[in-house]
Amino acid sequence: MASGPAAAQSDKAFERELFKSRFEHEINFRAAAIHVAWGAEALCDHVTEIEPFVLWSVHTLRRRLSGGDLALLKQATGMDDKWRVAWMDEGAPDDLKLGDVVVAVNDKPLPAGDTRFDMGAILRGSLPVSSDDQGFWSVMLKAREQAAEGVPMSITLADGRKLKVETQTGCAGSVTATAFDSEPAVFWRQGNLRAKIPANAMLEANSRDEFRWLAAFGTYFQASLKAIANAQQSEGRSNAFLVGKILTMAVPGAGMLLSAVEAQTERSLAVDSVVGSADLFATEVVTALGGEPAAGLRLNERMAAKRLKVDALLMDDFRRSTSAEHVRRLKALQLLHEQAQAEQDRAERQRASAPPAPPR
Repeated sequence: MASGPAAAQSDKAFERELFKSRFEHEINFRAAAIHVAWGAEALCDHVTEIEPFVLWSVHTLRRRLSGGDLALLKQATGMDDKWRVAWMDEGAPDDLKLGDVVVAVNDKPLPAGDTRFDMGAILRGSLPVSSDDQGFWSVMLKAREQAAEGVPMSITLADGRKLKVETQTGCAGSVTATAFDSEPAVFWRQGNLRAKIPANAMLEANSRDEFRWLAAFGTYFQASLKAIANAQQSEGRSNAFLVGKILTMAVPGAGMLLSAVEAQTERSLAVDSVVGSADLFATEVVTALGGEPAAGLRLNERMAAKRLKVDALLMDDFRRSTSAEHVRRLKALQLLHEQAQAEQDRAERQRASAPPAPPR
């Protein structure tokens, strides 16, 4: 067995490649989320303006890395604690380049990472403290709202240049996922503003359509009136538990127990009651974008076979059966559309090749 400096260097090379792969998965997902927001506009009840680029920083990491691992991540990706352009659509400003540092959006400085404290994480067996990029999203979501109100989006680069950004209308809210997640199995959302896809699911995705399916699944919880209504109902039900908490404060452990009950109640109202609809929504969005209708179903079957923990995304037998039937119908519609298009093309070719009618 190899040992010494050579072995250590080999281990670091493997870790760098792992970090690079995870980073690429995250950027592919973030790009898919933007394309889904644009492409699903007609299916969404709440829309806004979306920027044609992805900014990334180590502040997006929800799991805190050691100093050595953080250094390897920076080496592997070329990223750091600045907000850099990690992906651009063709609609991005001509003067914007990959790797450019953005320091402000609409003249509001982009903040460093925050600390997120979640008591519910203790109940799930995780640390209650994790990193969070809520500050970044607060600035970006505000800029999107302003663009929707007619105020053009602008970004300020580290060298002082200010660039105007042409945005595009898409589904409101943001769907995020990080490859370095303190809770890689957990799906969560903050009202109709943000949703987090489990890292385990994102890292299992291996095609553009699978990334888009995951992004569309999260988008449903942001943009659907049904999902929003369930969120509001959930918030009302959660408030009802406050009385129970006060009455049982004197009983050791009772407050923690009620927190667990509250979390489960919120989950059943805000997630479980609409996940089946989210499955179908995601499949239709992928299909509308010209993708493979079965992409999400195949991804879910792999996750089930590997027994991955992916929270609300893992379909039970009923959801898989429903999704399979939905995919079958969408493929039938695709086939009919292709046949109709082929017939139209054939008719146009016949008309083009037909000899001109003789003059009368």
